[in-house]
Amino acid sequence: MRTTTLRPLFLVAFAPFAVACSEGTVSDDLDLVDGSGTGEEGGFTIDSGDDAPGFDVPDGVAKPCEGLRCQQTTCTGGADTTITGTVYAPNGKLPLYNVIVYVPNLTPLPLTKGATCDKCGAVASGDPIVTALTDYQGKFTLKNVPVGSDIPLVIQLGKWRRQVKIPSVKACVDNPLTDPNVTRLPRNQKEGDMPKIAVTLGGCDKLSCMLPKVGIDASEFGVDGSPAAVHFYQPTGTFGGGGPAGMKDARALWDNPAKLKEYDIAVFSCECFENSPGSKDAKSFAAVDQYLKAGGRIFTTDFQYLWYKSSPDPAMKAVMPIPGGAPSGTNPVDLDTSFTKGKALADWMSYVDKSVTYGKVQCDYVFNNFSPADKTKAQVWAQSKGISGAAGSTINPRFVTINTPVGKPIEEQCGKAVHLDAHINGSDTINASFPAGCKSAIKAGEEAFAFFFFDLASCIQKDGDPPKPPPVK
Repeated sequence: MRTTTLRPLFLVAFAPFAVACSEGTVSDDLDLVDGSGTGEEGGFTIDSGDDAPGFDVPDGVAKPCEGLRCQQTTCTGGADTTITGTVYAPNGKLPLYNVIVYVPNLTPLPLTKGATCDKCGAVASGDPIVTALTDYQGKFTLKNVPVGSDIPLVIQLGKWRRQVKIPSVKACVDNPLTDPNVTRLPRNQKEGDMPKIAVTLGGCDKLSCMLPKVGIDASEFGVDGSPAAVHFYQPTGTFGGGGPAGMKDARALWDNPAKLKEYDIAVFSCECFENSPGSKDAKSFAAVDQYLKAGGRIFTTDFQYLWYKSSPDPAMKAVMPIPGGAPSGTNPVDLDTSFTKGKALADWMSYVDKSVTYGKVQCDYVFNNFSPADKTKAQVWAQSKGISGAAGSTINPRFVTINTPVGKPIEEQCGKAVHLDAHINGSDTINASFPAGCKSAIKAGEEAFAFFFFDLASCIQKDGDPPKPPPVK
């Protein structure tokens, strides 16, 4: 039977607030008001078992607070101790939606790299004291924050995680964080945690140029086997330039479920053909299907719809018929603002780019590869008409997300696919000097990519439901 010896605990009152000890769990090393923690001599004993001798804490009586919970305050007159700020992409410019921000009571545990089943509703690592989510402007408000010096703050979006310390938090007032370099996601692995990302190149849509544009350091671009966070692969038969020296053929990625599962996110750029000779086959489709079901996340555009059209999973094929062939679709596309996250995308686009017409996204090129989707299995974020033939009068999906395994209850889903039936960047150059050729300013289609790229990293939920901040114990 374990007992824990504690020094006497005092409630210290200050005007206009008091340090309030909330309910916690008794442990062997507690930092109480006197800071001694070990409770050796002159202390008292709390019984940790039903039949052990000592002093029992009666049922219904709050146990002593632990750590930073002892620094939360009770304010008067309706005041509160808050931290406010805006979370940005690594470039410190693009605000980000649906990012978790919290004050931990313990040091968060290391993150597991690679495909994992990351579901919304789980308690974040580090015993969060208070939590919040960012809105479409990237803004957050944390309430009832612990008071004092060097208060830890965690900013997390999936496997993106930055841990900083706030030098001073004052009681019963707002404590605004105004420096984007404090509240942005990490640019490199020295600044914090980053997802491991695989990118297959393609000559017709330069998706890889978005990575430096959102602020990822050039030091994080490499090839398989390097310590970089982003690894590039070159598909057979693609054209439009090269990439970093030492790239492996994409088949080394696409054909290997174990290799795919090393990555948190995989971005497959349009290769200009539905399936150029030797590019991918049934082995590839089976491996990517396994990756998605294991918690993998993929981002595709245009001809990369083939991963859904040729999937070995009948449920994936049934989500939406894909005639394919890259016929033209109407540009711009119309965003669906009838659900919370869809409205957040439209609000975010309008907020970050004043030239955007609300609810519309102009891409480099829009295609009409899809037929109407089964909305019980996919979330359609944007749609438009085709521009020729019998299909021209049909309104078809343009931006789509699909949770996997397809059609299973959300409790059994772990992975996600995002498809933009469009090209977003045909102007930049990808060659051996990458990212030097990524020179163009971010356009509306690329802004949409950025929104989905970061949202793809988030925990799995029904995209039609409003996001909720993670719970506090």
